Amino acid sequence: MRLVMVAAVVAALTVPTTATAQAAPLALEDLGTLPGDLRSAAVDVNDSGSVAGNSYGAGTSQRAVRWDRFEPIRQLPDLGFGSGATAINRDYVVAGYAVTSANQTQAVKWNSSGQLTQLTVPGATSSVAYDVNDSGTVAGAATINGVSQAVLWASWGEATILGAGSAQHVTTGNTVVGTSGGDVVRWNSSGVRTVLDAGTFLGANQLGDATGTVGGNGVLWLRSGKTQLGAGARPFDITDNGYAVGDLASQATRWDVFSGGVETLAPAPSSATEVNNSAVVAGTVGTGAAKWDQSGTQTLLPSLSGATRHSVTGLNEVGQVIGVAGFADGTYRALAWR
Repeated sequence: MRLVMVAAVVAALTVPTTATAQAAPLALEDLGTLPGDLRSAAVDVNDSGSVAGNSYGAGTSQRAVRWDRFEPIRQLPDLGFGSGATAINRDYVVAGYAVTSANQTQAVKWNSSGQLTQLTVPGATSSVAYDVNDSGTVAGAATINGVSQAVLWASWGEATILGAGSAQHVTTGNTVVGTSGGDVVRWNSSGVRTVLDAGTFLGANQLGDATGTVGGNGVLWLRSGKTQLGAGARPFDITDNGYAVGDLASQATRWDVFSGGVETLAPAPSSATEVNNSAVVAGTVGTGAAKWDQSGTQTLLPSLSGATRHSVTGLNEVGQVIGVAGFADGTYRALAWR
């Protein structure tokens, strides 16, 4: 089982108002690292502003951490051999994995107090938790007899094997989106699998709509059917109320799913990676981070001194943004703009 996600993250109209975007200018916060560590990355943020991520030491040393608002970085306990965080929910529950003494990954979650719970699967040699919904249900994958199986863990820890593949996202209603072989798939709350396409999965919303690519074409897999976004489109995120964002011809783009409208947010090189239910967007323009309001007005977010590039990895419903700043020497730091 691969050690997941963060390396890939680092390498790198009338709008419904179901949430209120933050209107005040966003201040930059360097979230820092654990003492003695060299790098850090923020991977997910909840609506209270708590951030899940990872702090890195020398070599491959990695530890899951949580940054709560107005609190210092907090290391989450592990099994003694490192760990990684992948998601956080509204109740401060963090999903991820801990490395075992056999150098295998073990799916885990940490509760609001930071207590670790191992998420077991009978017969599995390794596992990873990729997402957790607000009810505490966790989605992930486990290797059984050499085959990756998509898994859903109930809030009390019971595991349901969904079938071959990897469960990457779980909605509030326990619909799961992920991959199986080269296919993007959706499992309903009863575990029934639907193959959406042979393609690449990039994002999903709380209704089970998904975004990705098929060949070189951007695609939205909606509950009502498939919507083609055209050649060169890469949709990374989708709201619950009809907006998707990504890039098209290397330009940050917002799509109105219901009207078919396409809005270019910034010239190339730029990319929109996150969107919330107020249609507020976060992404990058050149080497900097940016945010666009409901009307498409762009605000360049403050840069970390000395950093050569910035990426955006999360956006919550009150408009707070998280990301990573990279430096010329190859190190990087977790950031929040709020």
